[in-house]
Amino acid sequence: MIIAGVMTGTSMDGIDVALCSIEPASEGDRQTIALLASVTAPYPAELRWLIDRALQGQASMEELSDLPYFLARAYADVLMEMPNWNHVQAVGVHGQTLWHHPPVSTWQAVSGTALAEYLGVPVVYDFRASDVAHGGQGAPLVPRFDHTFLGSPEEHRAALNIGGMANLTLLPADTSINQVRAFDTGPGNVLINALCEKTFGKRYDAGGSIARSGTIIDQAFSELRTHPFFFDDPPKSTGREVFGPAMAEALYRRYAHPSVPSEDLVTTLTELTAWSVGDHLRRYQPDCQRVLVAGGGVHNTYLMERLAVHCGSAVVESTTSVGIDPDAKEAMCFAWLAWRTLHRLPGNVPSVTGARREVILGSVAGQPVVL
Repeated sequence: MIIAGVMTGTSMDGIDVALCSIEPASEGDRQTIALLASVTAPYPAELRWLIDRALQGQASMEELSDLPYFLARAYADVLMEMPNWNHVQAVGVHGQTLWHHPPVSTWQAVSGTALAEYLGVPVVYDFRASDVAHGGQGAPLVPRFDHTFLGSPEEHRAALNIGGMANLTLLPADTSINQVRAFDTGPGNVLINALCEKTFGKRYDAGGSIARSGTIIDQAFSELRTHPFFFDDPPKSTGREVFGPAMAEALYRRYAHPSVPSEDLVTTLTELTAWSVGDHLRRYQPDCQRVLVAGGGVHNTYLMERLAVHCGSAVVESTTSVGIDPDAKEAMCFAWLAWRTLHRLPGNVPSVTGARREVILGSVAGQPVVL
């Protein structure tokens, strides 16, 4: 099947689309997924403004009602410009996370029905709700993909995604899906981005150049490490409600001073991300040999260097080394999860999310695809 995956994450760095060719596993062989095309398109300015208002709790009921439709229109515009779009049989779309409150609720905004009508193909959406309904966190959902495509029979690995938040999938050699553990480790880029925008007028730290020029503020770093989320045991997930602009603003008010370069604040938050990943790895998979990194954070070379320091003897490298585009990985994952939904196969991992059982994820809008 040819399925497109669409991902917009908490870092809000763009609309990620991946067109994938997905084959079922043949006897004795691993399932295959091939990336045919991918793109990261910018949000329309008005849409980004509206998402920001929603995330800050300032959006009116009218704006909150309009937002899922505006997102569907933006996604459709990007999808229909993709090469070979006319061969796409279905779309898996994550939606824009506006609120994450497990195990009660989670909200990934998009009108799947409107998107299916715009595109004329079935759309799988609202992936997290079924897991939450069965007592799970609804996140992370990438671990089944990680186990299928990034695991190794000989090497102890971990898969790390650094978007707005950072999440880690532990992949001991030759482990079964029921033994996989995964969880959010805390902030990824979200706090770094918030401080860059506030102090330098930039949406992110390109290449880690700002953090590289600063030094760690020891008092701030020590204070940040005491956040209770870091010490909770999995299953656990988090979002901008915990690690977001409000935390970055509080850090700025507490530590910004004419004698403290703004670069130091960015350096400190970058160190927090690297430390929190390394700390969780030491606690839950100390024999890890290789950490495979995807997401926007893979392009922050300073962050990657600090990860290598905090992850001990493990090799830290991009998922490019195993044939997965780090910028397209999450969009590929939701294409693949849509494939599983259409084939009536479970997509969550209860040992990861804490759900009571495996469930088929998502809702399907539009005409059913003929399998």
